[in-house]
Amino acid sequence: MTSNSSHPPASMSNGQAAPVNEANPFIETRWERPVVAASGGDVTLLVRVTAPPAPQIGPGRAAPLDVAFVLDRSGSMHGGKLDLAKAGVDLAVARLRDKDRVALVVYDNEVDTVQSLAAATPRLKASLRLALHGIDPRGSTFLSGGWVAGCQELAEASPVTGEPPTATRIRRTILLTDGLANAGILDSGELARHAGAVRQRGIATTTIGVGHDFDEGLLSAMAEAGGGNFQYVADPAGLRAFFATELEELFSVAATGVTISLALPPGLAVELVSAFPVATREDGLEVAIGDLPAGDEIDLVFTIRAAAGAAGEQIAVGVNARWTDPRADARREAGASPLPLRRVTHHEVAATIADAMVSERAALQRAAAERRAGLELDRAGRFAESRSRMAAAYDLLEVAPMTDSVRFDLAESAFLAAAPSTASYGSQLRKSAQHREGQRRRGRVDHAGKDANGS
Repeated sequence: MTSNSSHPPASMSNGQAAPVNEANPFIETRWERPVVAASGGDVTLLVRVTAPPAPQIGPGRAAPLDVAFVLDRSGSMHGGKLDLAKAGVDLAVARLRDKDRVALVVYDNEVDTVQSLAAATPRLKASLRLALHGIDPRGSTFLSGGWVAGCQELAEASPVTGEPPTATRIRRTILLTDGLANAGILDSGELARHAGAVRQRGIATTTIGVGHDFDEGLLSAMAEAGGGNFQYVADPAGLRAFFATELEELFSVAATGVTISLALPPGLAVELVSAFPVATREDGLEVAIGDLPAGDEIDLVFTIRAAAGAAGEQIAVGVNARWTDPRADARREAGASPLPLRRVTHHEVAATIADAMVSERAALQRAAAERRAGLELDRAGRFAESRSRMAAAYDLLEVAPMTDSVRFDLAESAFLAAAPSTASYGSQLRKSAQHREGQRRRGRVDHAGKDANGS
């Protein structure tokens, strides 16, 4: 994977980094401007988390996987969509190793566990292939029931014989559906909250929308809260490519259970711009990143609001990272707090040169949040409001450092803002855009090895 920034490595003049250990994630913090007006105001903080590259992980030390595939067999999956999804599951199962475990759950208005979690031996893979051939579309769509059953297979699994009780296993539920839920839990917000709760138990959720009819808002919300990936797949080639990279990520996880916490003194408030689950604490917040594949790089953008205070005061903000090292089955942590924020006059704030990398990353993620809101409004039929959010995204990017990434997003924002406000963007455009916006807001590299806007 490549970096998601077009800038060279940052100097430490405006930030701090955790002590370097080539086998551990690298944590860097940077202010856009390390000053705030004495009268109060907003400042932007960037926390960059970079996983060690694959050579430091070692193929023999990769953690084993527990994967539950949840396959939608409802009537809406007719017309080739179910065949596409079954082929994808078959392909993914074939790539699993003997030390991995796999489960298969299928659902329509009923939920059936075709295969309980078991070792992915050649014999079991052959059995699953035969079982997949016998699955046909029928009934309504109890999406929540199928997904919960898949998560339960992982949550209630017995320890592997011969493994120590503390052994790390990467656990993920992969949901393949057209996303047209019409039974059980239907609200995307409620499903996302459940996905976040399951994530706290160490089980991530990846969602794959098959065809052109699925609810991209529902599936992207589940994946975002669940710590997995959301993918739009329209053809077999796209599904093959996605599963190849999804499993490559899982096989190369360098750190799991990754969290970043911010500790703030009284008088400061913080908001996370990036699309990751957040838990508020009395003195700040904690961001759940989840699994971090080798070579992955994530940018967290925070807006910090300071109340008025005395000029010359220095404000300390604490940043701490915690994760599990799957090679050692051990919990690690590292501090990477930025340099203290200084209270100065308005004139000094205006005279302080902004860090271009932080300005760019913040603009890209804030604009992505606006475009995502615009896409959801378009799906709801509120076309004029949708175009206003796209115009707001354009305005944010127009004043950002003009990198290739910003130029690309600026052009896309202009295109979306200029669309007629009397009709929808259309399903295919909206689904493709929703996937890209999720990647941008999460500040990470996409599956093609490029940043989320294709540069």
